[in-house]
Amino acid sequence: MFTTRIRRNTIAATFALTVAGLSAGIIGAGTASATPASFLDEISINNAGLPGKTADEMVAAGYATCDHLRHGTSVLDEMSAVEHTYNFNQGTLFVSAATTNLCPDFAG
Repeated sequence: MFTTRIRRNTIAATFALTVAGLSAGIIGAGTASATPASFLDEISINNAGLPGKTADEMVAAGYATCDHLRHGTSVLDEMSAVEHTYNFNQGTLFVSAATTNLCPDFAG
């Protein structure tokens, strides 16, 4: 029971730090390196590419992520939707790369 509580607290803390870091990245992102090429570089480095998708399809999905966020989808809901839609577990990294490189003006 004690181990389960610690594990749950650790997972919650890790999740909170991930969301805080993603939010800080979204708010503080600059436009100097914000390009589809930098987006593809970031998802490649982080192994967060969409399974079975071409580079153009991943860029289109990244721009769709930006549109969803601009129209009110929460960051957490978008991360979950990306993971569900593309059947992979790197939604956090994908959404972070999209907001940093494809819609750096997104701030909320």
